[in-house]
Amino acid sequence: MQEEAEDLKEFLVKNFGEAIGYAYVDVQSAEMENYPNISAILDRVRLPLTVINGEPRFHGGFSKEMISEAVSEMMQ
Repeated sequence: MQEEAEDLKEFLVKNFGEAIGYAYVDVQSAEMENYPNISAILDRVRLPLTVINGEPRFHGGFSKEMISEAVSEMMQ
């Protein structure tokens, strides 16, 4: 899953530039302590979970097109 996430990162940076902030977080890591709102919903979503600006947006897979469209809308 991390490899797919890295491909997504490259796609987003290519299309939106270095202004894209991106982080891959393993939900089984201690780093999840930094995301209590996301931890609280993990039992109700399918991984992978895409969070944009702190809001869960997509789950169950990576759709470059859907994520790119959501980012485009936010940048307008």
